[in-house]
Amino acid sequence: MAPKYTDVSHREAVILKSLGLNKADLLPNAPIQLVDTGNSFILIPVRSKEILKSIVPDLNLIAEVSREFDLIGYYVFSTDTESTAYDATSRMFAPSYGIEEEAGTGMAAGPLAGYLFDVLKMEQRSFEIQQGKYMKVPSPSLIVVNLQIEKDKIMGLMAGGVGLLQREIEIDI
Repeated sequence: MAPKYTDVSHREAVILKSLGLNKADLLPNAPIQLVDTGNSFILIPVRSKEILKSIVPDLNLIAEVSREFDLIGYYVFSTDTESTAYDATSRMFAPSYGIEEEAGTGMAAGPLAGYLFDVLKMEQRSFEIQQGKYMKVPSPSLIVVNLQIEKDKIMGLMAGGVGLLQREIEIDI
């Protein structure tokens, strides 16, 4: 599904508060927006990987905002990545669904790829998005989103990815 964008600037202060951020932490000329490709997320573009890493979410406030806008949750991202192999690094918070932070979310990476193409004017048809790197217990994943473009418009997208085995544990019950 092609992305649909909704202005949420009237709630920017509460969105920033819920992440412990301020306006100076945001990527310039990149608005916070609700993006829907079948599932709605608020996308929050931050200036650097350091800011992204330092976020301490207020899960109750994020849940409140999520209910207000009928969202899955927040997808906070930075195009300042540790490797040129990635177009963005992200964090996903969806406390309304019992998810404090998710390691890999294709249904959020899809809206982000649309945002990178439409809003940030990154003219490419495929995006590689890293997620899970900054979790309390890192759980890195790579999500690849391929855009279906016709006449410079996104007509649809496909997201998939790769998880990396970090360790195996055995649990006796």
